[in-house]
Amino acid sequence: MPTISDSAIVLKRLDFSETSQIVVLFTREHGKIRAICKGVKRGTKTRFAVGIDLLDVGRVVLSSRHERSSSLANLTEWKQLRSLTGLREKIFRLYAAEYAAEITAQLTEDWDPHAELFEALLNTLIDLSDASEPLRLTTRCQLALLRSIGSMPRFDSCVLCGRSEDLTFFSSLEGGLICRHCEPGQVEKREVSRATIAVVRGDASNAPFLGAFGVLNYHIAHLMGKEPLLASKLVSPEKRRVVD
Repeated sequence: MPTISDSAIVLKRLDFSETSQIVVLFTREHGKIRAICKGVKRGTKTRFAVGIDLLDVGRVVLSSRHERSSSLANLTEWKQLRSLTGLREKIFRLYAAEYAAEITAQLTEDWDPHAELFEALLNTLIDLSDASEPLRLTTRCQLALLRSIGSMPRFDSCVLCGRSEDLTFFSSLEGGLICRHCEPGQVEKREVSRATIAVVRGDASNAPFLGAFGVLNYHIAHLMGKEPLLASKLVSPEKRRVVD
């Protein structure tokens, strides 16, 4: 079987048996790969094995019948490169990191490489490890994901008429902002503020990121066909008091 060696981030993990796991990896050069890790939780008299953890970053060796195979690859070697223990020191850091992993797993295709997105996700996890609040970093990751998969909405002008003023709503179906003149004819839409538009355009680095996170998550939920599981944890009333 062909062998693959690559850097990887663990997006998902599932216990398969007492000693094995199934993992979803996001690799730098080969994209998302689903793999079985046989015996990874099997310990010895001198070593207690707990397997590979969610959000681990490491170097992986995989064997697969051929690239882009629909069957599970076999993980034959794993070496942890980074220990992001800070993610688990604050619950909001962990929620944000798991949200980033979730949307990446849902919106990327197996064996479709996105090297820039890999670097963006890795940097997000590293920065979240000592972050005081998560939404700026999470929003940065949302934008990187949407750019990478070719689903970045249009935020410079109305997607229906081209006006650059009076932009008051966002439509995921139309793929961007809608002005107040075109808005009455649209069923699927979400109101947005000027501050939110400035943030997603990159024009207001000091503005609150709650609105920007919300509109990008709204678009991501439409692309996924469901609400990301961790989204509500990041915009809870308790979290709003911290980030607004």
